[in-house]
Amino acid sequence: MATGITETDVWGAADALLLEGARPTIERVRQKIGRGSPNTVSPYLETWFRSLGARIKDPGAFAAAPSVPDPIAQAAAHFWETALSEARAEQAGAYRARWEELAQEGERLAAGAEQLQLREAGLVQRERDLQEALKVATSQLAAAEERLQAAELQLRQRDEQLEQHQMQLAQARGATEALQADAERSRGQHAQALDALEARHAAHERRWLNELDGERGAVKRLQARLDEAQAASQQQLAQARKALAEEQEQRRRAEEGVQALRADASQSRIRQESELAASRSATSAALERERALEARLAAAEAQAADFLAQLKSKDGQLAELARHLMALTAGAAAKGAQGAQAANQEEATP
Repeated sequence: MATGITETDVWGAADALLLEGARPTIERVRQKIGRGSPNTVSPYLETWFRSLGARIKDPGAFAAAPSVPDPIAQAAAHFWETALSEARAEQAGAYRARWEELAQEGERLAAGAEQLQLREAGLVQRERDLQEALKVATSQLAAAEERLQAAELQLRQRDEQLEQHQMQLAQARGATEALQADAERSRGQHAQALDALEARHAAHERRWLNELDGERGAVKRLQARLDEAQAASQQQLAQARKALAEEQEQRRRAEEGVQALRADASQSRIRQESELAASRSATSAALERERALEARLAAAEAQAADFLAQLKSKDGQLAELARHLMALTAGAAAKGAQGAQAANQEEATP
């Protein structure tokens, strides 16, 4: 340690700083003394702090100097002795005036002494106030040291937490990079699967469209055949109706002939009977032809009904095929949407 600095110097400087209302520190003690190194002042100041509590309990430890300095007291006593000597030496006539003057001087001195006593009382009160302030400052210093220690502990804990957070952040970054790489691979696989699904869907759609075109062609052909059958049936029906009309006309004519023959029965009964027989034969033939035409008409109507039933069946098959195609298209679209949604979810997953 450097020479020239003693424990008494450090303690005296610390007491002076404390009485001034300042907290004693190494730098302030060095400035108060005017010299000394921190390594020299620090241990003396620590011993001063350790003994501060015991010294505060001793009222005389920080007692102020006497209120009347010794030189002033000696000067007052000297003045008093001088005044007494001069008073005795003066004449008896001047003794009373001098005595009065000395009495007045004594009163002034008494008033000065009273003022000194009041000042001393003020100094005592100030000392008490300083002791109270010292107690408060000591408690504040202890609280500040406790807060400082707590702050240092919190700072160390925060540093440890910061290191842990940094380690966790590094681990999280590594995991995030791995997840990003996995997501990129999954995105590529999903893109390939989606392309393959779209290609299969396009192939199925083309095949379904070709089958639908074929079914439509078949329906058109069936419709054309049905139209042809309906036209033929209508033509046959028209012919049958025309033949029936002709037969009915012939029958009417035959009946008119029969009536004419009956009217002319008296003239030619034999010819009438022969003509009646011929007429009946013709009528039978006409009836037979009418029955044949009605049978053909019923067959044509049955065939037309069969064609209509086949057409309705084909329409039902086409509707069922269309519903099946729509269901397959909707299913493929739903699968594509689910695949896209799954890909989006995997992309959104960190």
